[in-house]
Order: sequence, then structure tokens, then C-alpha cells
Amino acid sequence: MGSTLINFIYLLSLVCWIGSIIFFSFFVAPVVFKTLEREKAGELVGIIFPRYYMIGYVCGVLVLVTLLLTGPETVGLKWCAWGIMMLGTASAGLGVNPRAKTLKEKLKDASETEKPDLEARFKMLHSLSVKLNAAVLFAGLWLLWLTSASH
Repeated sequence: MGSTLINFIYLLSLVCWIGSIIFFSFFVAPVVFKTLEREKAGELVGIIFPRYYMIGYVCGVLVLVTLLLTGPETVGLKWCAWGIMMLGTASAGLGVNPRAKTLKEKLKDASETEKPDLEARFKMLHSLSVKLNAAVLFAGLWLLWLTSASH
């Protein structure tokens, strides 16, 4: 019973993490930006992001705990995939997202001469965020693959 519960928590956490990335990236964000005007869409996504990253943190901790409980010596490459996922999630959620939010606030009050530089910096952060999100998604799919191959 114990190992079944641990395995269930591991799989549930992993698929929730991957599923949230897929759902947000390929369903929520495109619909929001297609339906709402750009500024309102950005505000809505800004409200969603803290919760979005919280899913990654919680699922990441649960995956870590379950990997530790299954015996760290048997985990192998799963550590690498998990590490990429956590590093990407933490970098985006704790580093990139707050900086992008600050830039968005500065853009509201910026003069016309300041706006191009702030917009360019925001676009760079957005691009980095998208790349980190993709890295987390692909590492998650890799981790899921490694899991299915070992069972």
C-alpha cells in the first residue's frame, strides 16, 4: 500500500505539473490574448502567474519527496529532469516574472522616449519566460518518459 500511494502521489504531481503547463500555454493564454485587448489580457495573465508557478513549486516538492522515498539510488536520470523542471520554474516564477511585472508597471507611467527601451526589455523577459516554460515542459515529458520506461 505504501509504495502504491507514493507512486500515485508522484504520478499525480508530475501530470498535474505538466498538464498545467500544457493547459495554460496552449489553451488559456492564446484564448485570453485573442479575446481580450492586449493590456487587459496581460493583466489577467499577471493575476494567473503566481498561482501557475505555485502549482510547479508544490508539484515539484511532492515529486522530490516521492523520489526520495522510493530510494534516491534508483532514480538516476530522473534527478536531472526534475532539476531542470525546478530550476526553470523557480527562475521564471521568482526571477523573470517579478521583473516583467515591474517593467509593466513602469511602462504605464513611462514617457514616450522611455517606452521603446522598456518594451524591448519586457519582450526579452517574455522570450526568456517562454523558453524556460518550454524547458520545463520538455523536461517534464522526459521525466514522464523515464518513469514509463522504468515501470
